[in-house]
Amino acid sequence: MTELERMDDLPEPLRSDVHRLLSDYQHDSPYKRAIVVEAMRLLSGDYNNADIKMLAKTLAELRKGLNVFKPYQSWRKVAVFGSARTAPTSLRYQHTRDCARALKEAGFMIITGGGGGMMQAANEGAGETNSFAININLPMEQQPNPIMDGSPRHFYCQYFFTRKLFFLKESDAVILTAGGFGTLDETFETLTLLQTGRNPPIPVVLLEAPGDDYWGPFTHSWMRRLANDHLIDADDHHLLYHTDNIEAAVDYISDYYINYHSFRYVGQCTLLRLLNPLNDETMQRLNAEFSDVLCQGTIEQVFGWPKSDDPCYAHLPRLRMHLDRRRMSVLPQIIRRMNALYQNSNNS
Repeated sequence: MTELERMDDLPEPLRSDVHRLLSDYQHDSPYKRAIVVEAMRLLSGDYNNADIKMLAKTLAELRKGLNVFKPYQSWRKVAVFGSARTAPTSLRYQHTRDCARALKEAGFMIITGGGGGMMQAANEGAGETNSFAININLPMEQQPNPIMDGSPRHFYCQYFFTRKLFFLKESDAVILTAGGFGTLDETFETLTLLQTGRNPPIPVVLLEAPGDDYWGPFTHSWMRRLANDHLIDADDHHLLYHTDNIEAAVDYISDYYINYHSFRYVGQCTLLRLLNPLNDETMQRLNAEFSDVLCQGTIEQVFGWPKSDDPCYAHLPRLRMHLDRRRMSVLPQIIRRMNALYQNSNNS
């Protein structure tokens, strides 16, 4: 029995019932058994009705969202954040719509908050069949936009935290457009999770409309001030790409996945799954250029992995490294350099 499945704190009358239930999942994932035990802990605990209601709604939202996204796991997706108040006549709206259309043509699906403004612009550009919309229950501004209303890829959340979980869990990139407090909240949560390594490394684009300067003060003043005051690392600016050019934004996202596939932790190791193996010269270059961000050892290429990894990834080569966890913002640089070296080796 794993630590997650321990039942020492359950009332004695429940334990035999839980044991019988767990036996049904004895050959399944240990996390299914852990969910059963945690649910029993909650039900047997002395929590008030409001807390139990919140937990029940949270689980229902998570289950619903997982079901919506499950058929599309093999598709790369881009989350687009922005204001619900931007008019369709605005250049900002039109630029975001055109960027989403270009992303769709490059093979990406689009995820938005399902409302009006910039969210509607992104759904309009990608089209309903290539879009997801995650609305939030609010007294204003969050009626589903006409593109996604009634779509099987549209659903509601009661809580912002479950909504934001799905935005980042399902996204392979984020585009940040002009917006208010909600957009800034999504911006800083995205950057915090990337900086701390709690979200897999993904490309983040600050997208301007031509001639606009919404993100300019942030990139040219605030980021510099934070770095100068030692409140963020100098490398943290690599988490962002600022542009008003749609082609550059799409290329910046697409190029990230030339050979990089996905990311995971295994113990103290950081692993980057690759689509194709790297040659010896590329490995030597990566180690020469990034040895300073490792806390021990070298960047190694490994093949095959224990059954703890998802079976569908078993065939993928991996880069394994003991990355200094205080230097997580360097991961995008490692990924882009690896992609470039791989591409150069294939073209030479």
